[in-house]
Amino acid sequence: MASTFLTPVTLWKDFDDTLPLEEESLSERKEEGVVIRAVRFLGRQVGDERVRIYAQYYLPQGEEKFPAVMVLFEAGCPFDERFVRRFTARGYGVLCVDYCGENGTDAHTVYPAAVDYANFVRAGSHLDRAEPSAKETSWYEWACVARYAAKFLSTRAEVTRFGAIGLRTGGEVLFKIAPYAPLSCMISVCAAGWLAYRGMEKFADGEKRVFDEEHHRFIAGIDSQSYAPYVCCPVLLLSAVNDKKHDYDRVYDTFQQLNPAVDKAFLYSSHGNGLIGMHSLADIDLFLDKYLKARSVFLCEPIGLTVEEDEEGNLVARATFDEEGELRECGIFYTERITGSHARDWTRVLGSAAQVNGNVGTFPLSLYEKSSRALVYAFANYSNNFSVTSKIQEVIVKKPYKNVCFRSRIIYSSERDGLNGISGFRRRARSIADCFADGKGVDAKLLPGYGGIMGATAEAGLVSYRVNEPRYAAPDGASLRLDAYCREDATLKVTFYFDDGEENGFSAEVRVAGGGKWKSILLDAADFKSATGVHMESFSAALSLVFVGSAEVLVNNVLWI
Repeated sequence: MASTFLTPVTLWKDFDDTLPLEEESLSERKEEGVVIRAVRFLGRQVGDERVRIYAQYYLPQGEEKFPAVMVLFEAGCPFDERFVRRFTARGYGVLCVDYCGENGTDAHTVYPAAVDYANFVRAGSHLDRAEPSAKETSWYEWACVARYAAKFLSTRAEVTRFGAIGLRTGGEVLFKIAPYAPLSCMISVCAAGWLAYRGMEKFADGEKRVFDEEHHRFIAGIDSQSYAPYVCCPVLLLSAVNDKKHDYDRVYDTFQQLNPAVDKAFLYSSHGNGLIGMHSLADIDLFLDKYLKARSVFLCEPIGLTVEEDEEGNLVARATFDEEGELRECGIFYTERITGSHARDWTRVLGSAAQVNGNVGTFPLSLYEKSSRALVYAFANYSNNFSVTSKIQEVIVKKPYKNVCFRSRIIYSSERDGLNGISGFRRRARSIADCFADGKGVDAKLLPGYGGIMGATAEAGLVSYRVNEPRYAAPDGASLRLDAYCREDATLKVTFYFDDGEENGFSAEVRVAGGGKWKSILLDAADFKSATGVHMESFSAALSLVFVGSAEVLVNNVLWI
């Protein structure tokens, strides 16, 4: 059995990427200054056959030399040209590589029957089990495809340098090739390993799981944190908070295990709905400019973070920023929900509410009086628009501090909160590449209603996770009250979700007459019904509160009475 226990070194020791690519062009078209070429080339040998890799190659029209980016999208998601166009517009060539196999069209990578499990639609247990070894997994086959795709770019005379971007599963694949492929840099989005730890909350109390030998084989040969020490190119990690598809609590653990000899940067996107905010794309642009275009770009050091009691008896977070950088904005985010990482309200405290002296910021951490634990991380945005965050640090509340907060019946108020406590509701159809907010449809915004009073709205709807935070939990027997405004007649669907999937909820629809003053809405638990007509018994244990309007409905003053 010992012979099946493979590591990042032994798994790839005999891998052969010297076979000829035998590239062929399947089709070509020109659009808006970009040549889009569908290509096929050969991958690794499987018995008497070779993997036939499908990719789309985007070339800046009229450019003889250019840097390039290899993109590995999330498994099961199509190539998203909106994402690709961001890079072609900046002068990059882009190679979108299919590693998922059969997808109902002819435009896919073809795997030999012996490794049929490399087709994502039939991956089955080969996604999460290393049986009999890491080599018999979908991940191994996908990484083999990515290595030959990297070879394709490395042989192109027109490509000066190339890096790679991996989204979720694509990011996990990147970790497996980064120690070996000739990448100038890599960017992993919402992916950094710990797949064997699915279902295990990092900060949860209770007995820790004991892994069997098969899980240890998967961790050693497949999980990305095992590859981190061997990565030999600069790395940027982007991670969305409240994402259900990756363990963002543990991403910084992988960041800390990265090869200390490589340049690296890390950013939590605090968009709040499991998506990377569009502003975070500035990090990607600057990172690629530095390592693919050889431009002089300042990349700051990681943020140091401590939580302590100050001289006046207040609980504070102290963040230490890079003294070589010029801070544009800084602050902290905190939550008092420890488990259920996908449904946390990350409250933002800006530098304007703190003391910032030189490269050290001291931020008040005003926790609910009955909280015994909290989570906090710091962020910084520098003058060149590059942003970084610290790790998520657990806070153990050891005593009553002077700046404790008390229970609040006000879930959301635009005057008090701005866009704290509420965000755009994540909808896959409204996102870019299932990872990024589109900057419009899923972004929350404040707009004036009657009397110039601001309200929150978003085309895809709004979500608040405060209803499951200790200080905002519904009192027994409470009713929900809110104000709504719309310029035209509309309906507002209000939904409480109680499960992880945000699929089975209890909803109530109310009419919002157009124009005039703000409309006051009062709802009891019994006013909410499931899709099958079952009435909701109580607001307690709700994970999220969602508002979706039939038009641009503004929401404000959401509270329990």
